[in-house]
Amino acid sequence: MMHQIETSLFAELESSGFWRLQTNEPSLIKVMNGRAKQPGSPWMITGRGLTATDPMIYRREFSSSTKAKKSFERILTRLDAQEHEMINVGVGKGWVFQSPPTRENASKHCHTSPNNQKQARANQGLPLTDSNGNII
Repeated sequence: MMHQIETSLFAELESSGFWRLQTNEPSLIKVMNGRAKQPGSPWMITGRGLTATDPMIYRREFSSSTKAKKSFERILTRLDAQEHEMINVGVGKGWVFQSPPTRENASKHCHTSPNNQKQARANQGLPLTDSNGNII
């Protein structure tokens, strides 16, 4: 059985403050480990899994959700990652990154529906939020 690649970026508490990047994508882990080990890097390793398929968790401070998102988009661009879709899991609270839907399953699964956003958030162990970003 293949493991599912999952990557998410989310605020610990507020959109300005510390953010966490959680991923089990091997190429992204390699890049982020390198960044976290550089002297003066704002990224730090916060958690690691016991096996190669378990996620790594990185942490850094951002002054806004926009800056967090742009920073991660730059990392993905330099990584030459596959095309991805950023699914908002709460206003200014974070994103789950997925490959875009294929033509055959696009009609079956809408990534931006509220139910899918709630499920993505729940899958990442994040609290559910209402449309105003308040925890519900």
